[in-house]
Amino acid sequence: MWSIGEIAHSTGVSRRMLRHWEQVGLLEPASTDGATGYRRYAPSQVGRVRAVASLRALGFGLDTVADLLDATLTEQRLVELLREREQALVADITEASARLAEVRSRLASFEKGARTVMSTLELVALPALRLCAVRDTVRDETEIPEAARRLLALLPRHHGPDGDDVVLLYDGTSDDAIVVTAGTPAGAEPCGLAVVEVAAVAEGVSVTFDQRPADVADAWIALDSALADRGLLTTGVYRQVNAPGRAVTLQAGVRERT
Repeated sequence: MWSIGEIAHSTGVSRRMLRHWEQVGLLEPASTDGATGYRRYAPSQVGRVRAVASLRALGFGLDTVADLLDATLTEQRLVELLREREQALVADITEASARLAEVRSRLASFEKGARTVMSTLELVALPALRLCAVRDTVRDETEIPEAARRLLALLPRHHGPDGDDVVLLYDGTSDDAIVVTAGTPAGAEPCGLAVVEVAAVAEGVSVTFDQRPADVADAWIALDSALADRGLLTTGVYRQVNAPGRAVTLQAGVRERT
C-alpha cells in the first residue's frame, strides 16, 4: 500500500489535489486509518491518478472526468463528451487567434508609430490656442478614450467652409482628475460653446502622423521613449490635433529628466 506522499511523488499530483479528488468522488483511498486518518492507496490506483491528471490537462472538467472513467461509460456517451470538448477547444482556438491578430496589429502599429516619431519629431515652441470647446473630467487615463468619443460627438461637424482641425487636450496636471477638452479654433463670432484658451509653450515637442494611429496611447508611449533617449520627458497639457484628413499631430511641453 502507498501513502498519499508516495503516490503524490510518483504521479506529480499534489497532496492537496489528491484530497480534492477524493472529496468529489474521483479517487477513493483503498483504506483510511480510523485513528490517524492516514490514507493508503493500492499500487493499481497510480494509473487512475495519472488518468485523471491527463484528462484534466486536456481541459476536461471534473464531472466529465468522472464520466470518462466510469466503468459503465457507453460508446455514445464517450463520443458526446469528446465532441463537446472538441467544440470548446475550437472556440478557444478561434478566440486565441483573434487575440493574436489584435496583438500583431497593435505591435505593427506601434513599430510604425515609433518610426514615424523618429522621423518627424521636432523640438519646437507650441502656439497658444483659443478653442470653441466642450470639456469633461475623468479620474484615470483609461477613461480618456471614452470621454474623448463623447466630446467629439458633441462638436459641430464644421466651423469653417473646409472644416477645421479638431483639437483634443488632456490636462492631467492635477493629482485628482484629468480634464479632457475637445474643440475647434474659435473665431470672432460666438460659437455656442465654451471658449477655452491654452497658453503657449516655449519648449515643446511635436510629432505628426500621416495616418491616425490605431492606438493613440501607443503613439504617446513611442514619443516618450524617443524623448527619453534625449534626456527629456513630456509635461503639462497634452495636445492631439486631428486634421480634416487623417493626419494627427501630438504635442506637449517638455522638460529635462531629473
